[in-house]
Amino acid sequence: MTDAALERLRAEAARDDYGSMVRLARGLYAAGFGPRQVLRTCYGADFPEEVFVLAEGGLWRPDLLARFTNQPWQLAVPPEHDGTQETPSSLVRTELRLLAEDPDLLPLLRIPAAAPGKDDRIICYRLGELRAGRSTVFRLFGRGSARDALECGDCVLDVLVAEHAAYVRALERQRDDPSNWGAGSVDDVEVEEAHEGLEEVRELRRQAGLRAAARRED
Repeated sequence: MTDAALERLRAEAARDDYGSMVRLARGLYAAGFGPRQVLRTCYGADFPEEVFVLAEGGLWRPDLLARFTNQPWQLAVPPEHDGTQETPSSLVRTELRLLAEDPDLLPLLRIPAAAPGKDDRIICYRLGELRAGRSTVFRLFGRGSARDALECGDCVLDVLVAEHAAYVRALERQRDDPSNWGAGSVDDVEVEEAHEGLEEVRELRRQAGLRAAARRED
């Protein structure tokens, strides 16, 4: 990948054109860039350690109670690890809508509604916050507008830990309910699996904290 080719990819890349961002990321990886450098080049901001811990841990695992957006996550995973896929998931529609409403918002996760009739939640960074060195996250509802985004935590992993903890509590209440029997009932195995998922997310948060501390000391 020549410098001239990279410059052309940079000039062509635009967040509202997913394919152009993938081509830029692939070019950068081919030129020897790592995920941290790729995201910095693509978005003009340094991303927190939690992004790389999550990306390395496997974004598409079924035990994580969230769906990950196409950007920035596909760009954070090198092609040899199945990242930078050419065809985006259906979440691209939400990403493009919010980008048009507020380019500072960067959607990260869609958390499914906890009950019928409720709305999914979209968790985002703000690029301005990232450029200021903060990993603050913002929440809006799936059918809501970007102007409704409210601060909801200090980082993505805090949100995911809280979500998994709430899921464990809900399953425990359902398991212990006298009416919990028959088809669709919750058993101890299901509760234990949810506890394991919670501990895995807590471990990811711990790893992110350790790595962030080590980078500050360098």
